[in-house]
Amino acid sequence: MSPTPTRVRASAPAKTNLVLHVGSPTLDGYHPLETLFVAVDLRETVTAAVNPALARRGVGIRITVEAERGSEYARMVSEGTARLSDVPLDGTNLAVKAALAVCEALDVPMPGLELHVRKAVPVAGGMGGGSADAAAALVAVNHLVARHAGIAPMDTDELLRLGAGLGADVPFMLLGGAAIGRGTGTELESVAAEEQLHFVFVPQDQGLSTPAVYRQWDANHTVTNASTRSAPRTGIAPDPVPTAVLTALADADPDALAARIRNDLQGPAIQLLPELEGLLNHGVELGALAGWVSGSGPTVCFLVRSRDAARRLVLDFVREHRHALAVAGPVPGARVESRE
Repeated sequence: MSPTPTRVRASAPAKTNLVLHVGSPTLDGYHPLETLFVAVDLRETVTAAVNPALARRGVGIRITVEAERGSEYARMVSEGTARLSDVPLDGTNLAVKAALAVCEALDVPMPGLELHVRKAVPVAGGMGGGSADAAAALVAVNHLVARHAGIAPMDTDELLRLGAGLGADVPFMLLGGAAIGRGTGTELESVAAEEQLHFVFVPQDQGLSTPAVYRQWDANHTVTNASTRSAPRTGIAPDPVPTAVLTALADADPDALAARIRNDLQGPAIQLLPELEGLLNHGVELGALAGWVSGSGPTVCFLVRSRDAARRLVLDFVREHRHALAVAGPVPGARVESRE
């Protein structure tokens, strides 16, 4: 039997949405979605460690955060265009919530946990960095705490259930690859995507609040009733992900895929941050096949034909003093990287 680990490191990917269709909010305020997720090789890392001294002091969990060394996010932090202070270090952090959820589900007392997050995904960028932190924490803490307590860790289905309670993107970060997401995005159906596609992400100096983008979508879909009061339109169902998109993804045909990318939140994001529209057009002028706002933004994503094309586009943006990074996907979801 292998020794009980006192430290487990796990990682989880960022994502983009090749398709994001939005419907009218339901009574609980959530917008039903039909989306096509692709996980990309930009990964967040969470290390969970047992620290008995914390438990003795009555501290259940402590979290620290740093930028991944050598990452574009680290360069943004060093230049002052991104701030680590944007990442909460309290119970609102999704990685902390994930750790607490695991201990509750396993029915074991919090042993005194240290969580250390290494971020490579810009905060509030529409790439799911916080959700990736949660997914990596679920995997790391599950293995660490279960082994420490002498019980079996939860299986993937149980982690997916916990992830759905933490955030709409968390289950996909656990699953990885490519998948259709329905409902709030947590109802997942994996789809074929055998070959990698190549993208360029261009993060922005400022974030966009996801709730604010959805509020703008609501404002764009209002009706005025007899009392002259505006209210969101009801009964708008999200369009399904087109079969032609899935075929282009399965065939790894970037030209066919480029013609079919659609994000219903792109318009609202541009209304809140108008300079995004010029950047989207500029990337296509530089040779990208298509450009779109990733998720709720403000990161802009470009699809290109090859790894070399991605590198060339990154260099073009860097010459213009923009941050840009080449990524590829689909890639695996959350996974254990090491146990000590």
